[in-house]
Formats: sequence, structure tokens, C-alpha cells
Amino acid sequence: EYINTLFPTEQSLANIDEVVNKIRLKIRRLDDNIRTVVRGQTNVGQDGRQKKAELPPPSTNPFLEDESGTETDETVIEKGDIDRPKKPKAPDNPFHGIISKCFEPHLYVYIESQDKNLGELIDRFVADFKAQGPPKPNVDEGGAVLPSCADLFVYYKKCMVQCSQLSTGEPMIALTTIFQKYLREYAWKILSGNLPKTTSSSGGLTITSLLKEKEGSEVAKFTVEELCLICSILSTAEYCLATTQQLEEKLKEKVDASLMERINLTGEMDTFSIVISNSIQLLVQDLDAACDPALTAMSKMQWQNVEHVGDQSPYVTSVILHIKQNVPIIRDNLASTRKYFTQFCIKFANSFIPKFINHLFKCKPISMVGAEQVRQINYLLL
Repeated sequence: EYINTLFPTEQSLANIDEVVNKIRLKIRRLDDNIRTVVRGQTNVGQDGRQKKAELPPPSTNPFLEDESGTETDETVIEKGDIDRPKKPKAPDNPFHGIISKCFEPHLYVYIESQDKNLGELIDRFVADFKAQGPPKPNVDEGGAVLPSCADLFVYYKKCMVQCSQLSTGEPMIALTTIFQKYLREYAWKILSGNLPKTTSSSGGLTITSLLKEKEGSEVAKFTVEELCLICSILSTAEYCLATTQQLEEKLKEKVDASLMERINLTGEMDTFSIVISNSIQLLVQDLDAACDPALTAMSKMQWQNVEHVGDQSPYVTSVILHIKQNVPIIRDNLASTRKYFTQFCIKFANSFIPKFINHLFKCKPISMVGAEQVRQINYLLL
């Protein structure tokens, strides 16, 4: 078709030499471009090895040398090349991306494949969690981060690098959409989906039951393992939040400048923030609910009949017991995320203190001796 276009009739063959000469000129220019690029890369390895051999032997601590002003490899090479005629800088590769652009319209096959692979990966994470259970708490290093989140982001990085080698255009935007989809699925299926469920607390506790209570297990709703799991999910959500922000920055570096504004993972970061907030709220509700029966029993006591003031009442004993049980566990498991332990303490105080004051006002009618006992309770707790 191309030849027929150039020579539609037999008479047009008269200028065939002119056409051939133009084609030969294009070939020569193309050969010159290739030759320039190849020559610019020919002696790089040899020159580098030669300069490295001329340098003094490295010391045992290169960082200290750099700080004391010792010349680095690059500095020596630049100074050694001052008197030498420099080679012309190789131009930008004119062939970069020419072939890969031809495949861009068909890269949906790659995107669909990664969509399927990530779906299977999330399903495997869910199955592994059900089979193996939560990670064992590591008090020395804080709450254990779920290993699946690291696996997810390692796979994300691999996909991002592969896709950027094929295209930095629309396929990268499509891949980002897939990343967003499975970040949300991970947040809901792996993190929120495995948070312990709260149960209704049993009421009707009396003074006798409080006095008989030794370890507080009758009131506390979450076991030690469940508290550790909540802290682990909180730590994992924080890791995912920070890593998602880094992922967004890397995607913006890889994608074409004209498409950077379309890379936005704020919604996914907000999702992980919600998981963190829900985890803290669960910890607060658990400890708050464990203290409720003692406050309720305190408000129902016949304070007008109290005849003696004691050093400590069963209500104070019960509340302090639950605080001593829960708070150290939460503190140790959130050692790597201290700001969230601080948030837990603030939210618990904001919830418990108004409730405690409200129950104090319910202690009526009350005698002078009873008022002194309530004052002692107030002093010990606050």
C-alpha cells in the first residue's frame, strides 16, 4: 500500500531515485542517533573500574571518612577528569517508550490479572487468619503488626514497578484504582472484620458479689488475648495508614506529570483512621463497662445507714482492680504507638469521670458518716 501510494502510475516511477535517496537519508540519521547512544555507554564500566583502582583503600568506617572531609569516589573522579577532554554527553534516548506505547491499549489484560491476583491474596489472608489466629503479643516491641499487611504492600510495590516499566500513563491510573479497592477490602475484611464483638453486660451486681469478686473476670468482657488482638489491629492500621501515604507519593513519582492529580489515596487513609478510632473506642468501652457495676451498686447502697468510715470500699477496690488489669496490657501492646495509648487514656477519663460524678449525685439520702465515706471514695478514685 505504501509503494502504491508513492507510485500510483507507471509514469511516477521516473522519480524513484529521489524517493530512495530520502529513505537512505533517514536511515543514516537513525544510524547516527544509535551510534551516539551506544558510544556514550561503551567505556563507562571500564572508566569506573580504572578510577576505583586508583583510589586509596577504603577504611573500616566510610561514614566517618565522609564526615571528616575525605573525598568520595565521585569527587576524585570529577577532579581527575578536569585536565582530560570530556566526552560529549549522550543525548536522551530517542527510542525510550516507543515499543511499550504500542501495548498501552492492551494493558487492561495486565490490570485485570492483578485485580484477580489481589482478590485471591486477600482471600488467602482471611483464610490464614481463621486458621492461625491472631499473632502472639510481643510486649517488648509493642503490639504485633499483622504480617499480611507487609505482604500486601510488597506485592503492591512489585505491581507498581512492573506497570511503570510498561506504561506511566492511563494504565497506572487503572492500577491505582485496583490498589484502592484492595486497601479498603483489607481494612474491612482483615482489620475491622476481626475486631472482637462487644456483648451486653450483666447487671444486678450487689455489694456481696463485689466483695466476693477476686480477679474481676465476672465483669470484664474482653480476655487478655482479645485486648492484645485489638491492639494488634490498631498497630496494623497505623502501619497501613503511614505506608498508604508513602504509596501515594511513589505512584505520583511514577505516573506522567499530567496525571498526578488523579492519584489520591486520601479515602483509603481515612478508612484506616476509622479502624484506629474504632479500636480505641472498643478498649474504652470495655474498661468503662467493667467499672459500671461497681458504680451502679454504689448508687444503690443505703448510705443513710452507714455508721463507720472505712479506708476503702468494695466499689473503689473493684474499679481499681479493672484499671490495673486492663491498662498495663494496653500500654505494653501499644508501646510502639504511644500517641494512641494517650488517646485511649484521655477518652477513658472523659467517659468515666462524668459517669462517676453522676453516680455520686445518686447516693441520696445520705448521712454525715455516709458522706464522709463517699468523700473517701471520691478521693481514692480521682
